[in-house]
Amino acid sequence: MADRWKSFRTWENQPLLSSTSLIPERLLMAGHRIGRTLRRDYVGLTPQQIRVGLDQLSRLNPGPFGANFELMSLNSIPCARIFWPERTTKLGIILWIHGGGFAFGSPRSHRALAVHLSKATGHEVWIPDYRLSPEHPFPAGLTDLQQVVQEMIRKGTPLLAIAGDSAGGNLAAALTQWMVQSFPEHLPKACALLSPWLDLSPQSRSNLQDEEALSPFDRYDMLTYSGFYLQGHSPEDPLVSPLRGSFEGFPRTYLEGSVVEYLWPDIQLGAEKLTKSGVELHFRQEQKALHGWQLFPDALPEAKRTLQALADWVKQPAEINRAKT
Repeated sequence: MADRWKSFRTWENQPLLSSTSLIPERLLMAGHRIGRTLRRDYVGLTPQQIRVGLDQLSRLNPGPFGANFELMSLNSIPCARIFWPERTTKLGIILWIHGGGFAFGSPRSHRALAVHLSKATGHEVWIPDYRLSPEHPFPAGLTDLQQVVQEMIRKGTPLLAIAGDSAGGNLAAALTQWMVQSFPEHLPKACALLSPWLDLSPQSRSNLQDEEALSPFDRYDMLTYSGFYLQGHSPEDPLVSPLRGSFEGFPRTYLEGSVVEYLWPDIQLGAEKLTKSGVELHFRQEQKALHGWQLFPDALPEAKRTLQALADWVKQPAEINRAKT
C-alpha cells in the first residue's frame, strides 16, 4: 500500500496554469477525430500509459490550497480522504467513485473535484482506489466498492451519498442497486450520477447513435473498454449495465449530462427510468460541455456550474429538491 500511495506525498498545491478558451465547433470536431486516430492508430496508448499520463497531469489540477488529503484503507482497499480542517461536518461521507472507462483514473485524477466539493458542502469526500481493468475485470472493481461500503456499515460511518462520474457513475448506480437489495436499511440518503456510462451493451442507445463528432471517444472505444472490463461477461447483467436493472428503492438522485456528449442518449433513458420508478430526481443538463468537464472547476465555467448545482443539491432538504431541471 505504501508504494501505491507514495506519489501523494510529493504533490504540491499548484494552481492551474491557464483556463480553457472557447474553441470553434468545427475545430473541435476535427481535433477529436485526429486525436482518436493518433491515440489508437499511431501512438497506441495502453490503459496503463493513460493512467500514468493522467496522474502526472493531475499535479497541475490539485484544487484549492488548504484541504487535507489523507490516505487510509477500508477492508484493505486503499482510499483517499479529503476534508477541510475545522470546516467539515460529521453528518455524513460522500463516497466518490472515479471514472476512467474502468481502466484508468484514480483519486489523484479526481482530487480537484473532491477538494472543491468538500469545501462547498462541508462533507468529507472519500475516493476508493478500486482495481482497474484489463488486469482486473468485472467484478473486481465493484467487489472492492462493496467491501468499502460493508466496512463503513460495520464501523457505523454515516454514508450521505454515493456519487460517480462516467464509468464511476456506472459503478455508483450498480453499487446503489446492490445496496437496495442487500443493505436497504443502510442506504445512503442520496445518489449522484455525473455523465454516467449506464449501459455497456453494443446495442445501447448511445452506441447505436454513435454521436462522436464532439467526443474524444467513439463506438470503437466504447466497445474496446467495455471489453476490457467484461472479458466475456454478459453486458446484459444489471451489475455491469445498471440501465438494464431496477431503480426501485433508490434514494433521491442527481443526474447530469451534456446534450452533445456521446453518452447523452443513455443518460436520457436513465432519467426516464428513474422517474418511472418514483425516484426523486434532479436532472441537470449542460448544452455544449465535453465529457469529463466536471473535473476542472478551477478552469471551466461549466464545471463551476456543476459544482455549485451539486453542492446546493447535496445541502438542500429533500422536499425542496423535487424535479428541478
